[in-house]
Amino acid sequence: MDRDPRRAAAISVPFRLPRHTTPHRRMRLPTLFACTALLAAPAFAQKGGSDKIIKKNGEARPGVEVIELKTTGVKFRKENPKDKSKPIEEELPAHQLLAIEWGDLPDAYISARSAFDRGDAAGAAQLFGEAERQATRPLLKVDAAFFQIKAAVGAAGTDQNAAATAADKAVAWLTANANHWRTPEALLLAGRAQRLAGKFADAATTLKDLDSRASSEQFGPVWSARAKFEAAQALLDSGKPAEARIAFQAASSAADTALAAAGSKSPDAPELNGIKIQAKVGEGETYLGEKQWSKAETFFNGLARGDQAELVAAGRAGEGEAIFLAAAEQKNLDGIRRAQVVLATASVFDALGGEAAAKANFYLGKCVQMLGADREGDGWKARATNYFQIVVSSYPTSRWAGNARTELAAK
Repeated sequence: MDRDPRRAAAISVPFRLPRHTTPHRRMRLPTLFACTALLAAPAFAQKGGSDKIIKKNGEARPGVEVIELKTTGVKFRKENPKDKSKPIEEELPAHQLLAIEWGDLPDAYISARSAFDRGDAAGAAQLFGEAERQATRPLLKVDAAFFQIKAAVGAAGTDQNAAATAADKAVAWLTANANHWRTPEALLLAGRAQRLAGKFADAATTLKDLDSRASSEQFGPVWSARAKFEAAQALLDSGKPAEARIAFQAASSAADTALAAAGSKSPDAPELNGIKIQAKVGEGETYLGEKQWSKAETFFNGLARGDQAELVAAGRAGEGEAIFLAAAEQKNLDGIRRAQVVLATASVFDALGGEAAAKANFYLGKCVQMLGADREGDGWKARATNYFQIVVSSYPTSRWAGNARTELAAK
């Protein structure tokens, strides 16, 4: 059976933009944009700063003007209480920086952020493009261009042409911003887009570059874990499940290393734990890639019997997927019904409403499609559509949203 529904799978660096916020999202990312000369001190003296810097320890620095973002950190101006005509310049190391809340955002930027937050990645991509045109501040133009790429990658789903276009834009952005604060995530996005476009050799090169720079340029171990996971997914998608299995194990180890370095209270900790879970799921999915349905079912059943809630849900979802794929290959409707029961359990167990619930709802829709009117009654088409719609609306940034959109578009 064609395993395309899994091809868009990827763990994402979360995109959450609070009000008037442009978080670099737990990432220490560099911004190479020499605009210091354009932001003259007299202008600051007249208006003051409208940006806010948020540190990883929770401390906020409002009323500043960010003038440079680089791999090493952020440079900003703040008011000099002794002489307002001579603002003070300071620099915050990248490893201490959590987020920047820009002031005076263009209307299109605010609309784009809202579109992305509600799961409309395609709309957000268009609006971020307009925000880039509206912005007069160089740093903000670069940021808007970055998020246009991020939204475009999120919207690509299973559309290889759209993914290829997003990959080209990401590479162009990186060429212009080789040492930007957001360069690590841009590399991750470029590698993901290349993977989704089926350009696996390019993806491997890009992600290897990110992994290497994470160490040599001190991006931080979290970036090594992210790069390794994405590279493992690329191996699986390219039809190399045995190599992918080893790579997923390496990604899990990298996440452990990053957690040890960051500590359990780090803003990166939830994502790193998520990488560990998804790497374990990926390991099981390599058996699906080899069409070893029984072995995959056993592997995921073992996860489901554990005491970690997230792995229980992931285990049930993977078990249901394995049962479904085996039954679909044999056109065994009783097996499809069995998969349906297991998948429904997975959706209930995923208390956090994450990847397991998204996968479970996607395959529940596929189950209804295969069972059809004979087993599901006259309303089967509406029920299948409803499952796919749940994935799109409730889990818009999940790895299954693109596959669900494809199913909805085929109606």
